[in-house]
Amino acid sequence: MKKQIKRYIIKALVIAVLLIGAYGLWCHFLTDNVIWKKLKVNGIALQGLTVEEANRALQEDFQKKYESATVTVSFNKKEYSLSIYPVLELDSASVVAEAYSLGHGFWFAHGTDRIQLMNSSGKEELKVMPTAVNVDKLEEALEESGLLQAGTTVDTSCRLTDKELIITKGKTGIGPDVDELKKEILNAISEENYNASIECPVMEVKPDDFDMEAYYEEVHTEAQDASLGKNSEIIPAVTGISFNVKTAARKLAQAKEGEVISISLKITQPEVSTEELEALPYLNLLGTYTTYGGGTKNRITNLKLAVEACDGVELQPGEIFSYNDTLGPRTEERGYKEATVIVGGEHALDIGGGICQISTTLFMACLNADLEIVERHNHAARIDYVEDGLDAAVVWGNQDYRFQNNTSYPIKIAAAYDEKEEAVTVSIYGTKENNNQVRITTEHTDKNACYTYRSVYDENEKLIQKEEVAYSQYKQ
Repeated sequence: MKKQIKRYIIKALVIAVLLIGAYGLWCHFLTDNVIWKKLKVNGIALQGLTVEEANRALQEDFQKKYESATVTVSFNKKEYSLSIYPVLELDSASVVAEAYSLGHGFWFAHGTDRIQLMNSSGKEELKVMPTAVNVDKLEEALEESGLLQAGTTVDTSCRLTDKELIITKGKTGIGPDVDELKKEILNAISEENYNASIECPVMEVKPDDFDMEAYYEEVHTEAQDASLGKNSEIIPAVTGISFNVKTAARKLAQAKEGEVISISLKITQPEVSTEELEALPYLNLLGTYTTYGGGTKNRITNLKLAVEACDGVELQPGEIFSYNDTLGPRTEERGYKEATVIVGGEHALDIGGGICQISTTLFMACLNADLEIVERHNHAARIDYVEDGLDAAVVWGNQDYRFQNNTSYPIKIAAAYDEKEEAVTVSIYGTKENNNQVRITTEHTDKNACYTYRSVYDENEKLIQKEEVAYSQYKQ
């Protein structure tokens, strides 16, 4: 009897082990990454979906249903639509996680969970509503709707006339009570009224304080004369505008809301108007050139005298300029000093030495201005402040440098000596008749002789003409 009982017990244990093993294997093979629960959320069946798929399906459904959700706010007989979709959020994650938890806990319970699902009748349905989570987005929605700019408050305004500053004092009005409006919108959302119509709460809004000092800084200007810029462009004149800030602030403070007051302006006219500058004949830089080299004290004295003689000389159309006539005799009585000159190809000392640097610089300025060269001579020997073919030698009573104003307008010479840079600059001003460009080139026939050419191009870089303007022969 005991043996028989023992056999039954063993058999029972074996069967139990087999059943447990089979159950364990079943639980093992039931393990997967999908939702088992028979559940519909907002009409979407989650069974058989992964967590990612379930969340995506719910979020896409949320967007489709609520992206056009708007709250209508009435203010001052107008309606404003606020998109509240950015404010809303659907908590799908917690719902999906709970649904997924059935059958995805301790693996040995998978079997019982599956049996429970198999024995359950019908599908469970759940409705999850969005909530206002991104409250900070409400401010953006209000701004985009235009409601915040719809208040009836009128700020103080100013305008300038020729003689007066006209100030219209602001008026108190009503505007949206933003804090209260936000509360009402959030309350509507909490009640699942996602397309609510709300009468906007209002509050009294006073005009902003007007900063008279800041306005003065904005409009105040000092009178400025018209002038010429770097490239001879006209910088327009500026009329000076000013007013008494204290008087203006006091009158504004005493004024009633909506009242218009006037403040006298102090107008200062520039001494040189834009129209006056435009009427001048020497607006355009026609040509310029700079040479470098000072030398001894005596030579610099001679340079300055020659510059002074040439600076400001005006030529009418067709008039011929003579360098010798302009400077006159170079004598000690007229202030000229003894300095190095070139005589017969050799260096020597003579009264007025150095003035050929001014005639040379003037020659190059004339070439660049496309003026007609009447007379020009080269030095017997090379000089060091320009290349071969670009110099212009003068000798009183013998060799002169002359050119003609071949334009249709007056021209003027501007000459200057810069002591710091030891530079002579000569410029020709007049009226531009075209946008042509001038290029000066030289061509050596041998090491001691060369031709100088002037090529003129139009604004499209097309060559108009090329002419020989000088021939130079130097002693070796």
